[in-house]
Amino acid sequence: MRGSVTRFLVRALLVGLCLVHTAFADISVRARLDRTQARVGDPVDLAVEINGAQNTPAPSLSSPDGLSVRYVGPSTQVSIVNGQMSASVTHHFSVAALKEGTFTLGPIRVEYNGKTYDAGTVSLQGLAAGARAPAQGGAPSGEQLRLVMSTPKTEVYLHERIPLTVKLLVGNVRVADLQYPTIAGDGFGLDKFPEPQQRQEQTAQGAFQVVDFATALTPLRSGSLTVGPVKMPLSVLTRRRGGDMFFDQFFGAERRPLELQSEALTLTVLPLPDTGKPADFSGAVGHFDFEVKAAPLELNVGDPVTVTMTIRGVGNLENVATPAIAASDALKVYPAQAQAGHSAQEKVFEQVVIPQQMGATLPELRFSFFDPETRAYQTITRPAIALTVRASAQAQAAPQIVGAAPVVAPTPRSETLGRDIVFIKDAPGEFTPIGARSYRSVWFWLYQPLPLLGWIAAVLYDRRRSRLRGDVRYARFTRAGREARQAIAAARSVLQAGNQAAFYDAVARAVSEYLSAKLDLPPGSVTADTAAERLRARGLSPQVAGELQEFFATCERVRFAPSASSDGDMQRTIERADAIVQALERERGLARSMAALAALALLAGIAVAATSESPNTVFFHANGLYSEEHYADAAKEYERILSGGRDSANLYFNLGNAHFKAGDVGRAILNYERARRLIPRDPDVHANLEYARSLSDPAEETPIYARLLFPLAERMSSDELLIAASVAYTLLMLLLTVGRLMAPAQRTAFVASAGVAVVLVLALSSGVYRLLTLDLPTYAIVVAPTEQTVRFEPSANGTAHYAAKPGALLRVVAEREGWLQVARFDNQRGWIEAAAVAKL
Repeated sequence: MRGSVTRFLVRALLVGLCLVHTAFADISVRARLDRTQARVGDPVDLAVEINGAQNTPAPSLSSPDGLSVRYVGPSTQVSIVNGQMSASVTHHFSVAALKEGTFTLGPIRVEYNGKTYDAGTVSLQGLAAGARAPAQGGAPSGEQLRLVMSTPKTEVYLHERIPLTVKLLVGNVRVADLQYPTIAGDGFGLDKFPEPQQRQEQTAQGAFQVVDFATALTPLRSGSLTVGPVKMPLSVLTRRRGGDMFFDQFFGAERRPLELQSEALTLTVLPLPDTGKPADFSGAVGHFDFEVKAAPLELNVGDPVTVTMTIRGVGNLENVATPAIAASDALKVYPAQAQAGHSAQEKVFEQVVIPQQMGATLPELRFSFFDPETRAYQTITRPAIALTVRASAQAQAAPQIVGAAPVVAPTPRSETLGRDIVFIKDAPGEFTPIGARSYRSVWFWLYQPLPLLGWIAAVLYDRRRSRLRGDVRYARFTRAGREARQAIAAARSVLQAGNQAAFYDAVARAVSEYLSAKLDLPPGSVTADTAAERLRARGLSPQVAGELQEFFATCERVRFAPSASSDGDMQRTIERADAIVQALERERGLARSMAALAALALLAGIAVAATSESPNTVFFHANGLYSEEHYADAAKEYERILSGGRDSANLYFNLGNAHFKAGDVGRAILNYERARRLIPRDPDVHANLEYARSLSDPAEETPIYARLLFPLAERMSSDELLIAASVAYTLLMLLLTVGRLMAPAQRTAFVASAGVAVVLVLALSSGVYRLLTLDLPTYAIVVAPTEQTVRFEPSANGTAHYAAKPGALLRVVAEREGWLQVARFDNQRGWIEAAAVAKL
């Protein structure tokens, strides 16, 4: 251990002596290319080596016609051979031929210490792009570093997916900075390279480390197809000049950039034959298996069956269409959906099928593909799947008169012929957690101060920038602290040098100039008494004023008695100067810290996470029940989704239809109103709600002033209005900021901000009006099957005030023990039983 340390110290001493020696030694220069032949566009390393110095500048090289020259950087070396020390620096350039031919670069000259040294000339021969790459001189032999691309066969079919391997063989060399290979060419598709595999392989040339990059290639056109060549950039590690392992360990081996290139592959791509092509062939090429499952196999009429079709194997499945069950009188089908999360060699499709009658059977399914091994088309047929379909559990209900009361016989009324509600929605729409609205989101409101704070910051920055340019006193005051700290730091360096007189002059001048700027005193007029008096007048602590007077007294004393000062006095003096500046700067720093803490407090929030379960199957099942006129069962299925905590506008619409068809007008209006709040522009919702209300109490019309002042309130939801207002507000703040900070764009930004401000006012005012009149107040709908009495007091014996029909819209004012105080649109108030209504 002691011997190792000794050798290290000796070597370090020799390195230092070498660096001193090279400052006085003469130098020699030479230039060399790592190879003299290269394909057009391939880079070659030009090394200009300078022996005898390490701090020489890079030679200036021009780019002659036909050559591209780019400086890469220097590398330095120190060598000790037989007790002789030498130092050198090598400047590397990347040189590439731009066309075929032989090109000469030079003469190459190096300027050092007023002398010019000639490194000679170099020549590079540019070969055609398709020519075989020559072995690189000075680089590893092609036998020790090779790149090989291969495929299991060269005759393939169109769209056949074949393995492709890129193999890097590394012999008795060291490499680094490996990058993924790139394959030139077009007319084929490549899978992404996965993580490479490393192994050892014994060849006729010896043992090699092998790095395998495996992917898959898919031809996209027929005919002759050229793949490659493959290129791979890397670096070759070589010892520095002198071959000293000590310097390789501590300064690193020299890295020489290199780009390996393989031979190109030529594939013969055969077109798919037309003979024997099945009618249902959709482009699958390879060898596959096809599997079909269905569940449940025993069910009632109108219940859904999920058919799962799986295609797996080896080949190209990217654009394959799934076999699908066609609709018929016995089967109602929905489009097949691809399932995510499967590998490239497996595709899974699901299709929902609803039997419409007893005895229904799932038909046989076929999948066809082309097998390159047999050079023929193959078809896999899966037999029909028998279902046990029972009659529906609910007997067919007799037709009901919409809106009729179950106890009292309905009064005959004339009906408009052909009038009915619009049919249910086929798609469920986007399911979201119940009650998830932007105006209830913490993150939405936490975001709103940010654009305003950004604009305020821009205004403050612009005002400070303008003031620094126009107010000399303010600029001097603002920069005083920074300049004082720099001057005190300079005085510390003088203190370390031991120059007592220069130190006291520097530190006294630093504090004097600082106080002159802070107290607005003329330069050179700062004294201990005047400064202390002004600081006391500004409320500074007497202790700081006393420190200031003692500081100036010490500086004055040293001028007349230099020998009275010691190193300890000088150290205390500079500490006292630093404390004075810090004490005066602390007041402004505290204000900035408080402002920063306030800004951070505005960004604090609570993350809200939600999990959900997809209710699509239940929705489709409910739609099937509705189509079979099982309206009560359909309503229960729709409500099952709501009980799971998810809702959508289409779900409320379909639920309203189911209740309406079942004769429950109150609950139909309840769900139509819920849908109208989410999709206020939907014509189907408006049509069904208007029809249902014609059988109940009429709704209050929007006042004319509201339609004029808030034109968007009835056409957009609250979320849409608030998000639109937030976007406009953000854009307005951005435009104002640009106009404030960028003078050339000021006029354009202010004109654009005026238009954005109009949009902001319209969206924000309409959104606020809608929130205050529709979303924030609590409303309830009468859902009891008969008229309900609204009383003057919350008691069954209270005096009747007025009657509310099923579907009547009431505003909730208060609640008390099973009763709700409600107000009609004409503001008539009363109490109604809570069980007779449902809140929106």
